[in-house]
Amino acid sequence: MVRTSDSISKPVKILSNTLIVIGIAVLVMFIIPLFSGTLNTGSYFGFIIGAVTLLMGIFTPKLFHNGKKTVRYIFRMALIIYAVLAVYAVTLSAFMIANMNDAPEKDGSRTVIVLGCQVRRDGPSLMLSRRIDAAYNYLSEDEKADCVVSGGKGDNEHISEAEAMYESLVNGGIAQSRITKEDKSSSTYENLLFSKQILEDSGKPLKIAIVTDGFHQWRARLQAENLGYDVKCVSAATPWYLIPVYWVREWFALSYLFVFGV
Repeated sequence: MVRTSDSISKPVKILSNTLIVIGIAVLVMFIIPLFSGTLNTGSYFGFIIGAVTLLMGIFTPKLFHNGKKTVRYIFRMALIIYAVLAVYAVTLSAFMIANMNDAPEKDGSRTVIVLGCQVRRDGPSLMLSRRIDAAYNYLSEDEKADCVVSGGKGDNEHISEAEAMYESLVNGGIAQSRITKEDKSSSTYENLLFSKQILEDSGKPLKIAIVTDGFHQWRARLQAENLGYDVKCVSAATPWYLIPVYWVREWFALSYLFVFGV
């Protein structure tokens, strides 16, 4: 016999309503970036997460107390798996937040490595501009620090990401002598690998401050430390409406890194 007492149905109803609210909120968060033309892996998975959460909320009351024992067990197992994945996502997020706030000392001992991002026809993209701003502010405060701007030229870019960052920093008043361009890389790992060669060739220690978006810092740090770097983090301010999309994409990028390495 299926139990339907208030002691069970009320918690189930609360769970159902909670999942529905969360599902709708997630869908809204991932719809907003579409208005800025942002659509990537994070967007697709965000929509899936939102839709699955919403559907689980809608069908929880019916399936949780379904008359068929097999259906009840399958649905409850699905809820358990969902909860485990949620805990995993929260754990990843905690490490991401911890690393995005691990700021360096400003005593000239670290070389700043700015990781590239898309360049548009009219100049650096919004996210790249934020990284340039973060690098500029740090270099202005730590006048002894040098910088490597790292990023190659994509098929849809008219100049390399390194060149775009170099021009912006120099136009802002940072001395050319403090900036080295690494314009061959096409990934975070290559950013760091090719920049390492530059530092070693110039006899500089592998003490760096990585400039990238906050959500990206932990993955960049893991790859940098694997290459032998001593790492601190200077986080650029990601536009608020893009954070959910790139945050979720980062969960999958980190998971890929854990399973397959670089």
